[in-house]
Amino acid sequence: MFTSASQPLGTAAAAYGVLVALAVLLQARQMLARRTSREVSGRFFASYAGGYALWLAYGLSSGNVPLIVVDAAGLLCGGLTLAVALSLRGSLVRPASWTSCTAIPVSGEDPASLRLAAATAGKKPA
Repeated sequence: MFTSASQPLGTAAAAYGVLVALAVLLQARQMLARRTSREVSGRFFASYAGGYALWLAYGLSSGNVPLIVVDAAGLLCGGLTLAVALSLRGSLVRPASWTSCTAIPVSGEDPASLRLAAATAGKKPA
């Protein structure tokens, strides 16, 4: 009885795991729509993708197909979201630009107003 119940449970867990891994793409979509990644932590997404990479390596070494599928989806989605966040901060090949969190103007937006908003961010009102 235990063996017959474990197969559907494993399938449901793998399906849920893939859906959870895909959920992080909602953050990438939000960043692309706003053209900024200042609200998210690049370090978080790096550790998120790194965790999936470790579990994927474990799944590959043990030959566990559900684990491989879930963690491959998680690594792909987490890596893509990290790439979007870093690309909005500057060049993907120049890590020094990653600390920049300035907004990229969207068509119809005045770049001067973005500079003013960035300059006054963190200042207390008089």
